[in-house]
Amino acid sequence: MTLNNLIDTLLNVWVFAFIGILVWLYFRREPGDESAKNQETVDEN
Repeated sequence: MTLNNLIDTLLNVWVFAFIGILVWLYFRREPGDESAKNQETVDEN
């Protein structure tokens, strides 16, 4: 029974880590995103 609990715990950790990575990828900024915003403000002035 202990081995089953260990496997279950490891799978739960893996699933939550995978979901966390997906959320992080969804909400992270693109590398060129801020420079594009700066260029827009320069063009307006």
